[in-house]
Amino acid sequence: MPSVSERIAEIREVRADLVRRVFRYGTNALVATGCSQVTFIVLYGWVGLGTTVTSTLAWLAGAIPNYVLNRSWTWGRRGRPSLRREVVPYVAIILGTLAVAIVATGLGAAALDRTSVSHATQTLLVWGIYFTVYVVMFGVRFFLFDRLFRQREPAPEPH
Repeated sequence: MPSVSERIAEIREVRADLVRRVFRYGTNALVATGCSQVTFIVLYGWVGLGTTVTSTLAWLAGAIPNYVLNRSWTWGRRGRPSLRREVVPYVAIILGTLAVAIVATGLGAAALDRTSVSHATQTLLVWGIYFTVYVVMFGVRFFLFDRLFRQREPAPEPH
């Protein structure tokens, strides 16, 4: 049975590891969000694409760096990823976020179309909806990615 001081040291180590993962995840999220948000503003605001196409392309612009950075830097995974145990669940998680973003921005744009706001104002408001989806999903995705990517220590052998 571990001593109290050993248990405290273990708790501190677990907490430090969690803080490190959250910090790295947050940094990765900033990079991915930056890629995604710039893509959204350019495609919706300047190019004039619809919200579904824009949300999808903006999602893709953030999803690729997000996967690479989270897998390798946040959770320290190396080597070839398992398609069934890692890539497919990752894609399912981020597709869920994409679906929420598409629905939310579509509803927001449709509601704003019935008003007399300028295109620039509508672009900012719809972008705000898109951004809010990703802020809300930040914590949910961290929990899911942690379960997906964190390497578990093997169970102790029975004696």
